Amino acid sequence: ALRSARAEWARRHSVHTADALAWALHRSGRDEEALRYARRATATGYRSAAFLHHRGMIERAVGDHRAARASLTAALRLNPGFSPLGAREAKAALKDLEAGR
Repeated sequence: ALRSARAEWARRHSVHTADALAWALHRSGRDEEALRYARRATATGYRSAAFLHHRGMIERAVGDHRAARASLTAALRLNPGFSPLGAREAKAALKDLEAGR
């Protein structure tokens, strides 16, 4: 997935490819690098609960809990049912963040 996402990013710098690359990097344990792309995916004003969810999970992974709470909350406010798995993951992450975990 990471190789494909990098190849697509080399061809096309869009918010969708930035998000795909960010998530692939995150899933590969490269969260600092992933955060740069997650920020690009959400910086243009394009509104996507999935992008905000990805950004929030990456922010949580790098230890930026305040930003993670903001991104995950924004994702759920924008579209509470954006993805059955993603919404559940976002809610669980927010619960953990609120509990200080």
